[in-house]
Amino acid sequence: MSLTITPDKQIGFTLSRGDQATKSMLTLANNTGDYFAFKVKTTQPRRYLVRPNQGLVKPGESEEVTIILVDKDKQMLLTDFEQIGPGALESSKDKFLIQSSKVEEEFYNTTKAKGSAKDLAEALTTMWQKISAEKTLVSNTKLQVKHTVDAQSLSSNNNSSSAGYGAVQQSADRIREGMQGTSQNGPGSEGLMPEQQFKNDANLRKKYDELVAFSVNLTAERDILNNALEQAKRDLNREMAARMSAEDSAVRAPSGGGRTKPGATAGQVEEKKAGKKGFTFFQLMLVAVIMFFAGKYVGAGGNVKAVFGGATGGVNPAEL
Repeated sequence: MSLTITPDKQIGFTLSRGDQATKSMLTLANNTGDYFAFKVKTTQPRRYLVRPNQGLVKPGESEEVTIILVDKDKQMLLTDFEQIGPGALESSKDKFLIQSSKVEEEFYNTTKAKGSAKDLAEALTTMWQKISAEKTLVSNTKLQVKHTVDAQSLSSNNNSSSAGYGAVQQSADRIREGMQGTSQNGPGSEGLMPEQQFKNDANLRKKYDELVAFSVNLTAERDILNNALEQAKRDLNREMAARMSAEDSAVRAPSGGGRTKPGATAGQVEEKKAGKKGFTFFQLMLVAVIMFFAGKYVGAGGNVKAVFGGATGGVNPAEL
């Protein structure tokens, strides 16, 4: 369960000439029995003013969020519409993201009791940072922006300014003819044609929107890679712990029908095993060395009896 957001897929802004602000409303309703915190993000933070951009909603209540389109961007969109037509507004890549997460009732009461907007913003910012660090479940709702134009306001504005429009149009035509003559003679210091300049501006705006979208996707991919890295580290730690446990069990395991005392080292276990196998390699080498020197002594003319302490049972060399 999460907050019910209206509208839930697309948010519209109606553009019109005049001083009236262009805005739209979001309604965040809490129809659950839990307390929720919310936050509103956009791909164009300089174009839209969001008030409030974060807050708390208790069960059974709702919160109204006002989104205002900055006047400078509104005028730019209207100019594009007048020069290009409806197609200028159909390729909008502006988006909004509404995030919501459950919070404890105690946190809601404590935060609301602080009173000031600054303290509330600081508490919510800290909470969202904690949620991001702990990978707490967050509900995300994306809204696509759609711009439309109030044709009636544009027509009335054109009628009110029609008196001076003819003179302005004639001046513009003369300037355009002069610039065309210059462009035919070659590039000069006057600059680009108005149509070409507008085309360049449109291309720059398009590239800027693509760059913003790329940045958003890159941030999402970075978060995915960080999560994968943390998971790999946890898996590696578990594997190392399991391997160390298996090696320790192998050292402590009983062998040869005997029992290994708790705390016995690997060397003590090996010595115990070697003691039950008969002669050791060192003992065999010692016997071999003794026999070697005994053979050398006999070969040099020594008495075998002196070596072995008894009769040899052989022929006495003096009798030959």
